Amino acid sequence: MKLEGERLKGIIDLIEPIKDPEIGISIVKLRMIDSIEEENGKIKVNIKLTVPGCPLSSTIEKDVKKVLEEKGYKDSEVNFGFMTKNELDEIKDVIRRERIEMPQSIERYEKKSIRKIIAVYSAKGGVGKSTVVKLLAETANSMGYKTGILDCDISGPSITSLFNLKERAYADKDGKIIPIIKDGMKIMAVDMLTEVEAIIWRGPLVSSAIKQMYNDTNWGNLDILFLDLPPGTSDAPITVFQSIPVDATVVVTTPQELSNLIGKKTIVVAKSLNIPVLGVIENMSYFICKHCREKNEIGSKDTKLDLPILAKLPFFNDLNAEKEESIKQLKIAIGKIISR
Repeated sequence: MKLEGERLKGIIDLIEPIKDPEIGISIVKLRMIDSIEEENGKIKVNIKLTVPGCPLSSTIEKDVKKVLEEKGYKDSEVNFGFMTKNELDEIKDVIRRERIEMPQSIERYEKKSIRKIIAVYSAKGGVGKSTVVKLLAETANSMGYKTGILDCDISGPSITSLFNLKERAYADKDGKIIPIIKDGMKIMAVDMLTEVEAIIWRGPLVSSAIKQMYNDTNWGNLDILFLDLPPGTSDAPITVFQSIPVDATVVVTTPQELSNLIGKKTIVVAKSLNIPVLGVIENMSYFICKHCREKNEIGSKDTKLDLPILAKLPFFNDLNAEKEESIKQLKIAIGKIISR
């Protein structure tokens, strides 16, 4: 139920001090509050962003939830939409009065000589997303496709370790980064550029690093570039979707209810940014007994995300049956990705 009257005014007054982190003006003054609802004691704040795919939307969400919690609203939800051109035009007078410039549109890079750019994504950590990226890339490479991987997780890159890479990337005479080549695959990650083992950066710096690694790397001709996105719905994955010309997303889940719930949030983020979601790869879906070789399902039997399941991958016990079945499924998935 939408709040009205004094009840609405009370919530608006609490939110009013919160500023858009890029523009520096109250989100209330910028008319970003679309509506406020209450359902079973839960406050839902619906916000329209001034910049589509604003990479700092997570900051606004955190600030709104914090101020509401401090005033006794323990259960709250923040949902995002985007302003229309007409709505943006209506707030220009506010911007002029405050003498603050609107942020520039997010720079979108060229696709270069890359046939398909596929983001592998999950809002939940611990689902084996980087392992799935490795398996997808190896499968595509074995099928004869020129393949690359960009590890977009700046704070916790995994691809270098998964491929056991020790080399450091370097720049050519034109200043372009030369990716490390492993079994014919071109791979780039931030830990190939620095000796620092643990990197702690603020959101805007993370976003800049991701964009720079994509744009400044000499990828050459590729059939497919896999992007290993960091988990979550904060600045980094949104920056990837807005700045890099992603063709589609593959969602990684595990067969647990919590993973499915967060998987839905993953899909909402991708679709809200107009990125097609090809389907789901359910990782750690089953295991095969070492003794009797019986297939045992783990968790719920079906991924309830209303999306096609591209592959169901097992816990690996080094059994040929597991490997052969996984490769067969992944080849089918790669075929769907390439032919899309």
